[in-house]
Amino acid sequence: MAKLIPGKIRSEGILLYENGKVTLQEMKNQYLYFRIDNDSLRYSLDDQAIFCSCDFFQKKKFCVHLAAGEAFLKNDEEGKELLLGLEQDATESQETKEKVSFGSLFLDQVLPKIESKEVRFGLSATGHVDDYSGQFLWTLRIYRRPDERTYVVRDVVAFLQAIKKQSHFAIGKSYYEPISYAAFDLESRALIRFLEGLLSGDTVHDALFFPNGGRHLYFPMSFFEEAVQLLMDLPSFTLEVGMDTYQEVFFQELQEDSGLFSFQVVEMKEFIELQVQVSSYKMVEGRFLLANGHFYQISPLQKILIEAVQSLPLSSDQKRHVQFDLSDQTKLTYSLEQFRKIGEVKAPSNFYIHDFQPHFTFDLSEQGEVLLEVAFVYEDRIVRSEQDLKDLPYSSNFDKERMVFETILAAGFTKHFQTKRSPLLPKQIYPFFQQTLPLFEQLGEVEVSEKLLDLYQVEKPKIDIQTSGRLLEIGFEFDSIDPSEVDQVMSALIDKNDYYISQTGKVLIFDEETKRISQTLLNLRAKKTKTGQLQTNRIAAFQLSQLFETADNVQFSEEFRHLAHDLIHPEQFPLSKLQVTAKLRDYQEVGVRWLSMLNHYGFGGILADDMGLGKTLQTIAFLSSVATADSKILILAPSSLIYNWKEEFEKFAPQMKVEVIYGLKANRDEIIASNPQVAITSYASFRQDVEQYEKNQYQYLILDEAQVMKNSQTKIAQYLRKFDVPHTFALSGTPIENHVEELWSIFQIVLPGLFPGKKEFKQLSPETISHYVKPFIMRRKKSEVLQELPDLIEMTYKNELADDQKTIYLAQLKQMQDRILSSSEEELNRSKMEILSGLMRLRQICDTPALFMEDYKGDSGKLDSLRGLLSQIAEGNHRVLIFSQFRGMLERIEEELPQLGLTSFKITGSTPSQERQEMTKAFNQGESDVFLISLKAGGVGLNLTGADTVILVDLWWNPAVESQAIGRAHRMGQEQAVEVYRLVTRGTIEEKIQELQEQKKNLVSEVLDGTESRGSLTLTEIQEILGISEAKT
Repeated sequence: MAKLIPGKIRSEGILLYENGKVTLQEMKNQYLYFRIDNDSLRYSLDDQAIFCSCDFFQKKKFCVHLAAGEAFLKNDEEGKELLLGLEQDATESQETKEKVSFGSLFLDQVLPKIESKEVRFGLSATGHVDDYSGQFLWTLRIYRRPDERTYVVRDVVAFLQAIKKQSHFAIGKSYYEPISYAAFDLESRALIRFLEGLLSGDTVHDALFFPNGGRHLYFPMSFFEEAVQLLMDLPSFTLEVGMDTYQEVFFQELQEDSGLFSFQVVEMKEFIELQVQVSSYKMVEGRFLLANGHFYQISPLQKILIEAVQSLPLSSDQKRHVQFDLSDQTKLTYSLEQFRKIGEVKAPSNFYIHDFQPHFTFDLSEQGEVLLEVAFVYEDRIVRSEQDLKDLPYSSNFDKERMVFETILAAGFTKHFQTKRSPLLPKQIYPFFQQTLPLFEQLGEVEVSEKLLDLYQVEKPKIDIQTSGRLLEIGFEFDSIDPSEVDQVMSALIDKNDYYISQTGKVLIFDEETKRISQTLLNLRAKKTKTGQLQTNRIAAFQLSQLFETADNVQFSEEFRHLAHDLIHPEQFPLSKLQVTAKLRDYQEVGVRWLSMLNHYGFGGILADDMGLGKTLQTIAFLSSVATADSKILILAPSSLIYNWKEEFEKFAPQMKVEVIYGLKANRDEIIASNPQVAITSYASFRQDVEQYEKNQYQYLILDEAQVMKNSQTKIAQYLRKFDVPHTFALSGTPIENHVEELWSIFQIVLPGLFPGKKEFKQLSPETISHYVKPFIMRRKKSEVLQELPDLIEMTYKNELADDQKTIYLAQLKQMQDRILSSSEEELNRSKMEILSGLMRLRQICDTPALFMEDYKGDSGKLDSLRGLLSQIAEGNHRVLIFSQFRGMLERIEEELPQLGLTSFKITGSTPSQERQEMTKAFNQGESDVFLISLKAGGVGLNLTGADTVILVDLWWNPAVESQAIGRAHRMGQEQAVEVYRLVTRGTIEEKIQELQEQKKNLVSEVLDGTESRGSLTLTEIQEILGISEAKT
């Protein structure tokens, strides 16, 4: 049968059939039409044509009614015959199609092909109203240039198919000519394109638009106007309606001045008469009125009005007359407003609705009752009583009257022009002024007496901010409230109440600024003390200083003023004597002042300067200014940088006693136990020896390349959160590489308490995060502080895949696309690592398939391109850093270099730290032409200013990693312009990766500036990289 239907549904369907709920209505055009249990089913051997009117079918494309219909066809004798007939018809139809298809192909082969682009044909249209259905039907006619005689297109569907196939079509009885889209004039082409859009290939569907075997066109009202406009654009257009013939028609909305309807009110002695005159028109399917060559579009309300008018009897004077009692004047007046929506209305002035402006005056009686006087201000008079309203010589705006009196009643008053309500209870005062009065203000003018306003007293508290150790204490003082009640007042404020009722019954209204301040303090995790004060961490001083910057009711303690000033202006903080041999640049001195300021107040922070701006030197200068002989400093860095730190100390602060803790366990334990003034070790060693380090008392902890702790779940991050050191500072040019939670993880170590818990942190806006971190991150860009740094010139160097390479690439790409397209989102999320592995394979193929196919002997477009680039570089005596994330690619490049007359060094993840330092020093002193570096292994800490060219052989998802690599050469000490070449393979995912990099490039700056919060590589990005995002949607 047609559908795979679940067993339970099929059983319910069989039950419907057995209970006699299946009724066959008709068989037509290879469809069976059933009525099954109050729902309609259309059955076909074509699954796509099956349709049921029930909601379940709309969602699932099967239902109990379909199951019942199939049970009927399978088990009922009549059903079996019908099914057999359907199958025979389908077979015959298919055979016929094959026969005529062959005949059509035969004729197309015999007749000459269409090659001419000359305009040879045009179309015209004639419309009429069908006598049986009342529908507007259109006949299409075709003419052959230059002959102006036109011929009826007897089958529009066949005509459109012939154009699509560029085959022959019968024009009249005498001509059988090749037709194509290009052979028609522009106006005809526009119509043909429109009609092609109506074709679906479904016979039943197409019969709606092309009725009578395709001889006519029918346009539903939803696009009737668009279709008629296209017909009118043809060289010849005619519409015949009754005795009228139109060569042109117009479309517009039915309005008062359209001239089809007119209404006149005549006052008689004992009654009122409404005279209605209606011009001749034709209603078109309830959506348009056709009159005098105009199609007037009507709304559902206008249709109701028109039908009501049409129901009135027609008098001998060709008008419709309706009489009303004099008491119906108001009702008639309102009806005339409705009739204006379809025609012109003429009536005496007293039959027009006169608007008014309400005026409300509120006062307070001696007994405390709220008094209200209401006035309706008209153009020529003021109404102050019910009697005045009755005596109006015209109709008033009844809807507005009703709204006024409903509002009066809802506010507790009676429905009169002079009214009053019971005294306001203390808890009713705020809602009355904040909610009730604004409702009256929306209706008209409101006046409130001073006596009543005295009930609504808004008091702005005096706020006092003091420092108390590591806390800030914020006190609130209200003049009208007894000090003993301050605790209850603050509780009401914290609970977001709008007012507080004192023990004496006085109502204290909280002003909006006070409510905003209290909520901001709560967001800063302030807690209420028993004395009614709020306490928060001293970390919040910056935010509080900004919050109260313009407030005139806040008093700061002297200590708080100093703290806030220093957080806002760290560049003015006093600088202790620096014990370093280097001359600091101005911005580096500011960095040391900032570190000193945070250290003074017991805060930690992140020095997030761009790579190459001397974060190490600034840190050593700061430590030299605060360290004593007894000070203990621990520095953690990637293993590749630990000896670099030692060399920098020996160079800039030789007086400090520095030891590197690295190597065998016994050696490490011995040095840790000696507790040197400055201990330098790797994160990996620290993780292994954390218990030994905990025995020492360190005053300072420096975390270099702190993005190592970006994942709060790692062991190193967990150990460091528990490691208790008074002063902790982090160094990182990229504190955020992918998402802002990385910043949260680092600050949990550097400055615990700055951020709320991770769940709450994720809800914070970028602006809020920026406000939190502003005093505790120092970030400067090279472009801002190193105007003398040579230019950085970045270029994309594109290459093509070699033929063998392309074959392998396309096969891998197709496999991944099919994998993703055939999987649900849940399955894809579960296998994300597998997908990322597949992406890595594609990137390897872009380099060379030989990275994973040992027997690959083909070419590599990228290696060919690299050879040419290196030849040019060698001729110019440039020295190069070459980065790749694949060790195998570095090895292949290394093999190529001697053939180009180039010598090289190479660093990968397995290169020992000491050896890295030696190679770096040798390269900067002029040894070797090329430095081959693993992208991830060499992205941090290396100073390679001896190079003036950087080649990125393959791209990484995150531009921060590449920026670090580029920063090895483009940094302080570089005297030449640095050229960067990114090798990108055209037409591959490398181009998509480059687009992704552009999206992520400004992530760090934008988040720290408070404007962006993006995540890492997502499933959507993976789909975009593979070029299947559109296919999935």
